[in-house]
Amino acid sequence: MIRKRRREEEDSEINITPMMDIVFIMLIFFIVTTSFIKETGIDPNRPEAETAMRAEQGNILIAISPSDQIWMNKNQIQLESVRILMEAAHAENPESSVVIVADELASTGLVIDIMDQIRLGGISKVSLSAKEK
Repeated sequence: MIRKRRREEEDSEINITPMMDIVFIMLIFFIVTTSFIKETGIDPNRPEAETAMRAEQGNILIAISPSDQIWMNKNQIQLESVRILMEAAHAENPESSVVIVADELASTGLVIDIMDQIRLGGISKVSLSAKEK
């Protein structure tokens, strides 16, 4: 009788290995499917447009402040470094797209210069952000 009870006690252990495998696979799934949004660091006052449409969000955001400062990934950057950053982003993800969030008081010339630098960096999908009226 004593031997029989010991065998039953040994056999009644719960094997959690399959459960750990499932949890690990779910963790990998959620990490892979999560899209990481990089913020600009400032919140400019975007201009309004009657024809503004909600579009697919770009994975690279560049903000322009009213005083013509350029912000990306919560850091202020110079115009000369935009092309270098875009080349690196394009090498990392060839399907990258950029959204320029310019304040309504930002100079148009700077917006055009930034768009040129983005395109010279190899990214052709460039959008401007505006508010709906």
